[in-house]
Formats: sequence, structure tokens, C-alpha cells
Amino acid sequence: MLRRLAKSCALASVATVLAQEDACASAPEAGQCAARGKGAVPKNDHLLIQRGARAVARQGANASAPGDFDSGSCLGMPDVKQSCSTSGCKVLAHTDGRSCTQYCQSSGRSCVAAWEEVADNCDVQYGWQCDDPLPGTSDLLCECDLDAGAIVGEPTLPEMPSSSLVWSDEFDGYWLDSSKWSHVHAGGGFGNSEKQFYTRSNTHLSNGVLSITAKCQEHHGHHFTSAKLTTHYHAHWGPGHRVDVRAKLPQGKGTWPAIWMLPIDKVYGEWPRSGEIDIMEAVGCTANRIYGTIHTEAYNHMKHTEKYSSLATSVGDWHTYSLVWEAHQLRWYVDGVHFHSFVPSSFESAKWPFDQQFYLILNLAVGGSWGGQCVHGTPSCHKWDEFQQDQVMQVDFARVYKL
Repeated sequence: MLRRLAKSCALASVATVLAQEDACASAPEAGQCAARGKGAVPKNDHLLIQRGARAVARQGANASAPGDFDSGSCLGMPDVKQSCSTSGCKVLAHTDGRSCTQYCQSSGRSCVAAWEEVADNCDVQYGWQCDDPLPGTSDLLCECDLDAGAIVGEPTLPEMPSSSLVWSDEFDGYWLDSSKWSHVHAGGGFGNSEKQFYTRSNTHLSNGVLSITAKCQEHHGHHFTSAKLTTHYHAHWGPGHRVDVRAKLPQGKGTWPAIWMLPIDKVYGEWPRSGEIDIMEAVGCTANRIYGTIHTEAYNHMKHTEKYSSLATSVGDWHTYSLVWEAHQLRWYVDGVHFHSFVPSSFESAKWPFDQQFYLILNLAVGGSWGGQCVHGTPSCHKWDEFQQDQVMQVDFARVYKL
């Protein structure tokens, strides 16, 4: 959340991204695909951007290699655990009408989520294939149509035993637990030209759910009010923990909800040197897509090198957003489905400041360099149609487990 300039080619609209193909490839800070044609592995690590109507899939020998690159890229490596549902996958002709599961099991193999590069423009096609393709057969047994729904996958994150729970808030009761959370009372843009002023009155609890509400409301020279909660003075965690937050997000243009973490102590210096972990971010300007990101001295938006992946999902529904924080790896999940990993090539603080204690933040921003990039003109709520009614981020629970 401590950012951000528009993510160059990566976060532009699909049409703009396609139009910027050449500019993206030729910019000094941007990368190109390492190879072209079927089976090529894109250059960057674990970056998934939907490009065009088909954003599809192939599993390769290098697909699970973490990779570590100092340059940004128009397109990077999808996580092969992502795909559409097998029931919604368009079965290709050579399977004789059998589903991927039926076809693969007939020869003692398994059906796995996969991707392949399409043509020579860094597009990818998602689908499913056998885990050991036979010679002379198509790599993908079925192809996903992203226009028909969000990418999904098989849950791989196990349920945690209650004995490993070290901190939680189920948001029961009538008011926020002040022993667990503090409100931020401030405005000023927060380095991102955001338009809201954070107040205590923009949160409330009802029926076991926390609501953070962004309102069209004048306050201290700001056109909007909202809320930001942190555990800064109450609880913090480091490697060897898992964070789960179940939330339902607003979808209005100009909204920027986030679940994220910052360090308690700036051991390695000011942002971004001491790190930032974005467990989940979404912006109303990019419908039904969430992002998981890290920022460090080596990897940040100012250098166009921040490490992130995105996932198509229905943000207006309830989802559990999870971060698994291990000694040398970070992994992101939605409803138990893995969609992003970060493993640096080395562990000096410039690339891995994540050996320290971080605190949890929940907030709903309005506008800003990323959240408001599709909303033009005076930042008045009366010109932002979506803010004719309140925009609400709901949170069912926040839980932290010891791994």
C-alpha cells in the first residue's frame, strides 16, 4: 500500500497493455520473454497478468523454479496450480470427448493445471493436461475460457489445528477490541495521493463482521472518509507464521482495499528497505482481480521491480486471503489455492528484509496513484458515481498461526 505509480504496462487496461507491447519490451526497466513459442518460460518470476481475452496455461520443467530477476516484465510466470475448473474447461478433440481426468486416468496418469504460451506475444493459455504428456499429443487437453469465469484451482493449503493459533479476532461483540487494534486518525495522501481521511467512526461491528466504510464526506479538507486499523502497538509476527483473513471487498471505481504488513522496527532503513508484504490488494479500477506483492530495497515500484502476482476472482464474494511466511519463502493463497510465491536469489536485506517482526494492517483507501487511476477530474465524490453510496470492506476474521 505504500505506493504507487501506475505499474507501467502491467496494470494498464488490457487494450492499453496490448498497445504498449513494443514500448514495454524496449523500455530499459522492462524485460522480454526469455524465449518465444510453445513451452517458452517468460522471464520474470511468478508474475501473472491477464493479457487479452485469453490468459491461459502450460506446466513445464521450470514452472515451479522460483527464479529471481532484477528487471520488470510485461508478463511473467503463472503459477501452474491456477486454472479454470475442469468441469468448465473446453475439451480438445483428441480426447474423444472425455474429460481431462477421465482421459489421464485411463493411462494411469493425473490431470493437472497447466499453461502454455500463445503465439509469440507473451500471452498464455490456461487449461489442464496429464502430468506426463504422451509424445505426439497436444500439451493441453482442455482450454479455459476466462470470459466464462475466474481462474480457480485445487486448494493446497491445509487446515491449521486450533492448537497452533497464536492470535485472532473473530469480531464478535459490539465494538472493536482495543487490545488488538488501533485506529489511524490521519489524512494527507500517504505517499500515494490518496483522497480519504481515516477516522475512528468509519468502522463498526455487527453479527460477527467488521465493516470498514468509505464515505463521501468532507473532513479536514478531504472529500472522503474511511478507516485504517493496525496491530502495531499490540501484536507482531515474523517467519514461521501463517496469516488468514476472510474478507469481502467493495468494487466501486476508486476503491483500494488492502490487507498488508509493515515492520515494527525499521532495522534496514526507511521504506522500502525494511520491507512491505501485501497479502491482498484490490482496486476498483481493475475489476475482480486481487494482487499479492512484496516491496524491498531491490524490489519496489520506483525501480519497476516489485514482485507480485494477480489472480482473477470475484472480489465481491467472501474469500480467505492467506500468507504463509517461512524462513526463506513467502507464499500467497486465496481460499487455500496457491497463486504467488517469492524466493529471493540471495538473502541480504536488500532482497529479503523479512527476517524481522511485522504487524498487520486492514484499510480501505480511496483514489490515489493506483486506486484512482481510472477516475479523472476533480476528486469530488459527486463526480465519482460509485460513491453515491458507501463503499464497504467487510472482514469476518483475522487469524495468525504458528507453523
